[in-house]
Amino acid sequence: MASRTPLFDAHREAGARFIEFGGWEMPLQYAGIVEEHLAVRQAAGLFDVSHMGKLFVEGPGVHAALDRLSANDVPTRPGRARYTFLLREDGTILDDAIVTCLSADRYFVVCNAGPRPAVLAWLASHVPPDVRVRDATTAYLCLALQGPRAPEILGRLTLVDVLGMKPFAGAVVRVSGLASGPPTEAPSPVEMEGWGSPASGDLSIRNGGGSRDAFASGGTAAVLVTRTGYTGEPGFELFPPADRAREAWDALLAAGRDLGLKPVGLGARDTLRLEKGYLLSGQDFDGRQTPLEVNGAWVVKWDRSFLGRDALEAQRTRGDHPRLVGLKMEDRGVPRHGCRILAGPVEVGRVTSGTMSPFLRVGIALASVGPAHARVGTGLHVEIRGSAHPARVAPLPFL
Repeated sequence: MASRTPLFDAHREAGARFIEFGGWEMPLQYAGIVEEHLAVRQAAGLFDVSHMGKLFVEGPGVHAALDRLSANDVPTRPGRARYTFLLREDGTILDDAIVTCLSADRYFVVCNAGPRPAVLAWLASHVPPDVRVRDATTAYLCLALQGPRAPEILGRLTLVDVLGMKPFAGAVVRVSGLASGPPTEAPSPVEMEGWGSPASGDLSIRNGGGSRDAFASGGTAAVLVTRTGYTGEPGFELFPPADRAREAWDALLAAGRDLGLKPVGLGARDTLRLEKGYLLSGQDFDGRQTPLEVNGAWVVKWDRSFLGRDALEAQRTRGDHPRLVGLKMEDRGVPRHGCRILAGPVEVGRVTSGTMSPFLRVGIALASVGPAHARVGTGLHVEIRGSAHPARVAPLPFL
């Protein structure tokens, strides 16, 4: 039986249609994918993505252990977050993840729902005895507030200057509306002072599975907030304890109702990320690809030792690996996952993700093709329901 987030009843009351994804029963859409997509591009959307894995990795040797398993370098300053690939010895991707430094000996890793058991087992088997890996997925929500009005909406619930929070930063922020009583002021977390400021204090959060002692009296709750996002728009992820699920969801929706905030499902989340060329775990990579094969070379920091580095170096030297490219259709065809890519009569690749872009109103896709067909501007065809439709390799992101 599929798992459900603590907000399942709220989604059902809002008229959501559900889909099973990564072992979870999740809202696919509420009003409709196109309407929700455009709300995020033009105003704001609120996503319940609590199915994402939420792991604490803690101990004296935690930085060295995580850095060895990561294609990107893992940050050392509290309040820094980083997107990375977790790699195997052969350079293939176990999963992509966002790693946030909470303190010198405590990190918060957000991974994908489907690979979570594998990521847990992998981390547990590759860290030293002084490092502990704990799964807090069901103890915390993950609410993604995304769109150009997102900073204004979150700013209504906190006295912290969230607009000044830099991309890929994280901090513990006091948010009103999640506890009884009037809002009370809290000092701005160090991360809000901007890049390059000296780190001081501890931006860690409690691991108590939603215990109420994590909340300050006087109407504000201490919540980990990161500024990353999966839509290409300004936005934040909030991680309140699961026992405050409905308060958090309702408070955010109420704060942004007059600004056009809407609840958004996984359908629009997929079209939004695809317009920006962002990867979907299990679809654009499925455990067999390396970062070089999924347009992820920019993530790899080569000037350090990490698991899989030798294999990636050898692949980079050969240069014969498949490339993940953007395709834009030249007719009304809508590409889908698995469609064949043709150069004349010859198959040269496959679509990994495809859709009709709600914003561009044209079919777009990510596709894995051979290196000879990866140059921007190359004309190809996508086989859709037995017919070949013209397309052209396009630069990423699409917008």
